[in-house]
Amino acid sequence: MHNTNEWFTSWFDSPYYHSLYAHRDHREAENFISRILSTLQPAKDATILDVGCGRGRHAMEFQRHGYNVTGIDLSPENIRYAKQQAAEKFEQNSPRFLVKDMRKPLDEQFSYIFNLFTSFGYFKDPKDNIRTLQAFRTQLAPNGVGVIDYLNPKWAIDNLKENEQIEQEGILFDIQRSVDKKWIFKDIRFKVNNQDYAFREQVELLELSDFISLFAKTDLQLVDFFGDYELNSFNVKHSNRQILIYQ
Repeated sequence: MHNTNEWFTSWFDSPYYHSLYAHRDHREAENFISRILSTLQPAKDATILDVGCGRGRHAMEFQRHGYNVTGIDLSPENIRYAKQQAAEKFEQNSPRFLVKDMRKPLDEQFSYIFNLFTSFGYFKDPKDNIRTLQAFRTQLAPNGVGVIDYLNPKWAIDNLKENEQIEQEGILFDIQRSVDKKWIFKDIRFKVNNQDYAFREQVELLELSDFISLFAKTDLQLVDFFGDYELNSFNVKHSNRQILIYQ
């Protein structure tokens, strides 16, 4: 059973999380999926696991390309929504969605494992990063390929907006960001029906060297590396993402 005190347990399952991020660019997601599939060139019968799938926007895009897709997420609300959306989009061959903690592997293997939109590095206990990658390794089929899409710490710090107000779906979100050692924090406060809410996101500032070390500890290795959703070369100062390809 997961720890209910972990920040992502409640925040990702909250409808307000999706209100705040309602502006997410689905066209960007579609373009990135098309580009990464063109680069990796999975076989037609490849199976895909989308880890931390949220409401399933990437999983459904993989499915639209004709692959057999499973999406897992810790949030029951996300999975409920993803199933509903998939049922409306696909008459048959719909993605499979499961409530699952990424630190605990499914008892099956996949050709490709995707972990997108910084859905890693949430855990206070560093051993949980190891547990997660061990789960990825267990779920990778022989010669399988994994992809982690993560923020670039240098770019994130250099472009940090310490204070920001965002209005989405009639809610005014007051956001404060800060950095403390190896962590970046986002404190989110807002009011709905005269009730005050407060949530905190925290993500570990993992650099390329950190991932290489984590891969080495879990019998994985980095095989390619990009710096943005256009799959341009990585530049530590100018790239906003770390797109890591591993086996």
